[in-house]
Amino acid sequence: MSQNRPKNYAVRLRDGHKNSTALNVYEWQGSGPPLLLVHAAGFHARVWDKVIAQLGDRHVYAVDLRNHGLSDNSAPPYSFQLFGDDLVALIEALDLSDITACGHSMGGHVVLQAASSLPHRFKHILLLDPVIFTPDSPDPIQTDPAKSPIAARRNQWASADEMFSRFSSRSPFSEWDPQVLRDYCEYGLLPKSESGLFELACPPLCEAAIYQSSGNGLLLEQLSSITATVKILRVKERTKDDAPFDFRPSATFKGLVGLIPGATENYLPQHTHFIPMEDPNLVAKEIDTLPR
Repeated sequence: MSQNRPKNYAVRLRDGHKNSTALNVYEWQGSGPPLLLVHAAGFHARVWDKVIAQLGDRHVYAVDLRNHGLSDNSAPPYSFQLFGDDLVALIEALDLSDITACGHSMGGHVVLQAASSLPHRFKHILLLDPVIFTPDSPDPIQTDPAKSPIAARRNQWASADEMFSRFSSRSPFSEWDPQVLRDYCEYGLLPKSESGLFELACPPLCEAAIYQSSGNGLLLEQLSSITATVKILRVKERTKDDAPFDFRPSATFKGLVGLIPGATENYLPQHTHFIPMEDPNLVAKEIDTLPR
């Protein structure tokens, strides 16, 4: 079990603009090619801690996407393409190669964007219920993010302990591994000026705006350029009984596996979209099965 502590640092992306974005990166020193972990919308890099602890002496990078964790914030509009472009720039800035990447939800979408743009840099990819919509899905209707139920989420907390106590008895958080929930709370809050309170690092209004800007874009047309081995873990499918803002059912297009050369898929109906939070042990085992 890996016991080393990560170092974290900011990587300023080279996009030619004076106000370029800096992404916060956590790096666990280790041996072998890099393992790159990319989180879902509304989360942060440290939700991977329990997975990483089971991977032994691996050289791991986990990134806070923009507007998440300790990375820089930017004003809307957002798009999955924007986050994908950021990951491409980060990989080039760090000069990573022979990458094994694992992406969850939006993070899976972002990993696929990077792998289709930089196919020579990726070796293996594990996708945890990636947010990839059906080809005929319309782009989200642009409305005021403030009117989304997501924007109404509580944003101020006295402490990470208070947040953990409230969430631990509420679905879907009650289904999570307790240590992952603890890490989500501990690293997902930032001090609010001098008030003594804390706010979510990815504020609810920002998360709502990200969801409203989600969409495949040109990704499906670019998947054929991927040369890495790809494995998809797809979870229980949505039914007519699921509420619109119940994020537990799968967000993955069932035909995705057929669009990526040589990709394979495991269907896990006993798990929800929050698979790395529910079962970090399974995710660690899946990563360990990938050749180094």
